[in-house]
Amino acid sequence: METSSQSTPIKHLIAGASRGIGRSLVDQSIGAGHEVYALSRTPPESAPANCNWITGDITNSSSYIDQLPEQIDSLTFCAGKVVLGPLKRLRSEQMLEAYKTSVLDAFTLIQALLPRLSGSVVLFSSVAARTGLPNHCAISAAKSGLEGFAIALAAELAPKVRVNVIAPTLTPTEMGLAMVGGEKMIPMIEGRHPLKKLPAVEEIAATALYLHSPAAISMTGQILKVDGGMSRAKIS
Repeated sequence: METSSQSTPIKHLIAGASRGIGRSLVDQSIGAGHEVYALSRTPPESAPANCNWITGDITNSSSYIDQLPEQIDSLTFCAGKVVLGPLKRLRSEQMLEAYKTSVLDAFTLIQALLPRLSGSVVLFSSVAARTGLPNHCAISAAKSGLEGFAIALAAELAPKVRVNVIAPTLTPTEMGLAMVGGEKMIPMIEGRHPLKKLPAVEEIAATALYLHSPAAISMTGQILKVDGGMSRAKIS
């Protein structure tokens, strides 16, 4: 049951929590009264108060599993590596890396947590999974695979666990800005979006928080595109 009270807060595990969307979600979840468990490969420079920060490797459950509660009400998987580049320069190792960090790592984590999961899972895809973009072959293939995995998982885990996906456009995180050449490129990229803006990190984190909330209790197997209209509304 996805409800909470002061005595029984939602236990929320956020994987890939040290930067960007994951870190913003940590702060918002704490603000919402969740009992937050943050998992990352490296510790943050300053861990927030009221957060159980775990330094561990997603691919090795023994590095974190004993530090988690017996029940996890919400799981958000923010980890993953964005691999960009033209087809003629991509190596098979890069294609595999994109798939591993997006799909296999999510699979490994969820499988390890399966006896403890109850409530909601949120995964992160990309607008590139369903929108053709140059230099995105690796990430498009990987995130398309993640979306297929999530839809099948939603069917398999229902009705105990809901599974949904957020597919954002470029979000101006440290990693996102590095991918496109820095902040100087943002006005040009925003111009390609009907809303003429990119979603802030806080917006994406808030969407994840909504999907975990009782307001989304009837949603599973859905892919929410937070992309400024890029994938649907065409502009001249």
